[in-house]
Formats: sequence, C-alpha cells, structure tokens
Amino acid sequence: MKLTLSLVLMTLTLSACQPTKQPTQAVETNWQLVPAQSTLSFVSTKNKTFTEEHSLQFQAGQLSGQALELVIDLNSVDTLIPIRDERMRNILFKTEEFPTATVTALVPKDVVHKQPVKLPFALDLHGHQQTSEVEVIIEMINDQMVVVNYESLLVNAKDYDLDDGINQLTKIAGLMSINYEVLVDFKLVFEK
Repeated sequence: MKLTLSLVLMTLTLSACQPTKQPTQAVETNWQLVPAQSTLSFVSTKNKTFTEEHSLQFQAGQLSGQALELVIDLNSVDTLIPIRDERMRNILFKTEEFPTATVTALVPKDVVHKQPVKLPFALDLHGHQQTSEVEVIIEMINDQMVVVNYESLLVNAKDYDLDDGINQLTKIAGLMSINYEVLVDFKLVFEK
C-alpha cells in the first residue's frame, strides 16, 4: 500500500513538473482589423546617428480564412513635423499615385498562441512588391486577436524604388544622409 501510494505521488509530482505546451489553436475566419487600436511605426536614421520614430495608420484589414490583407494609408504619415509629413507624402511616397501600401500573407492553419511564429508576407509599396518574413506573436485578449512583431522588421527603401525620394529629402533638408533602411514595428488588433 505504501509503495503504491509512493508511486502515485511520484507520478503526479513528475507529471506536474513536465512543461506544458500552449494549445495549438486554429485561426478562425472573418476577423476585421480595428484600425484605431492598431499601430504601425518606423524608425529612420539621419546623419548616421540621429534616429526618429514616425507612424502610419492602417486604413483597413481583414483575416479571412488563412488570407491576411492589410491596407496602410500612406497619407497618414506622421513625423510630428507637418512640413516633413507633406514632403514625405509628395516626394517620398508620391501619394497622388500611390496612396496606400498593401501587406498580404497566409497565416498557418494552426498556430501556438503566445509563441513566436514565422509569417511569410508580401509588401506592395510604391508599385513594387517584395516578399519577406516576420516573426509574430498571436494572442487572444478577451474577444480580440492581437498580433505583434517579435522583433523589428528591417525594410530597405531601395527595394521599393524609394531611394530617389530619400535623396531628394536629404538635399531639401540639408542633411548629410538619410539611411535607406528603416525598422518597422506593429501591433494589429482584430475583432470578429
């Protein structure tokens, strides 16, 4: 009897010490982005050492089945300096011709919530499309699905033919340089 009780207690103790894996959960269909609660920021570097954070707003977004689509409003660029915002809209993004950027991706059927997951995506910006990969964490908070990047995403302006616009902005502002690469961070909030 003592031996049986000891074995049961030992088994329970060992099973309690085993790491538990977050349940694998399927991403459900028909989620709509909540633009007012979602954020997109990017950090630019000028004169090699001076960094500034700027933001853009999402116009719309949805996750339908596995298909994710996000629309970024390039006219919403906010650098906290109105004349610079205007120059970025007109010279860099050329929003008269390219008012939005689009991100598309296929989200895996089963993802482990609260664990980093690699997500291949395509960014269509300034008439050019490039594919890349970003590591994200997906979490359910109340009735919302929240997706955040695990590490900053590096985007190179040359990949989207934006280098000429950056060169013009550098000259207009009288700077030595503006780096072609920016670090991008985001938080996406979805509701059914």
